[in-house]
Amino acid sequence: MADTKMIPINSNFNMDNMVSKFTQMYQAKGFDVVTTKMGSGVSIKLSKDDDGIKKFVGLALGVTANITINDNSLIINFTDAEWVGKIIGICVGCIVCLFPALIAVYGVIKQSEFPKTITNDIQMLINSETN
Repeated sequence: MADTKMIPINSNFNMDNMVSKFTQMYQAKGFDVVTTKMGSGVSIKLSKDDDGIKKFVGLALGVTANITINDNSLIINFTDAEWVGKIIGICVGCIVCLFPALIAVYGVIKQSEFPKTITNDIQMLINSETN
């Protein structure tokens, strides 16, 4: 499920500085962060709890944020969200018992809120840079 957000920026916005602070912030939260420069933009792959049982019960979080600048806007396109574990958890929960399904539903809620959380954190970093 792709999602796009736009954030207004000023002309002296420093993408590299924001990406560096963002990377440090999410690594401190326990995420694996992989950044890839792509032209004038950057692709940031975030993942947490992407191995073991947490993935298969739907508690893993993951998304790729492709960030570009267009005029005075920062455009964030979210792709490659982690939904497989949530689907597995709900299916197993419906067949075996309700507990895995409830855990997977919690994971669905967290995953669906994840792009908004990332957007808010980027907005906070941009605001702190301009103040």
